[in-house]
Amino acid sequence: MSKVLTVDFDYTLASSDVEGSLLPVEPVINFVKGKHLDGYQLHVVTFRSLKDKKEVKDFCKDYDIPIESIVCTDSQNKVPFLKELESSLHIDDNAEVCLLASLAGIEVLLVDWGQNIHNKNTKMFNKIRAS
Repeated sequence: MSKVLTVDFDYTLASSDVEGSLLPVEPVINFVKGKHLDGYQLHVVTFRSLKDKKEVKDFCKDYDIPIESIVCTDSQNKVPFLKELESSLHIDDNAEVCLLASLAGIEVLLVDWGQNIHNKNTKMFNKIRAS
């Protein structure tokens, strides 16, 4: 059975410019593609709603991100979804999501945009710089 990597979408795989266009977060995309080459199955788990699923799917297709599925939680806690997918590693820019996933026994990688500079709790997480 292969390992499972779950990854957030907004400000993890994609950021946006002032016009709202989606832009790739290259360090995360490259990391995720490398994990796929190492045998990981990739799943996007996002707070977005189901109506946004096509936009996420199109973005992943445009940037050749080999995902197995997209889970839209509609702003619900991601941890039950991560556990159902049997995630062994989750990547997210949200420190609270990382904390909850970590407490559930899932390894996490926090996407660092400098957004948590004053949050002492984020020191416990391994990080990947967004830029």
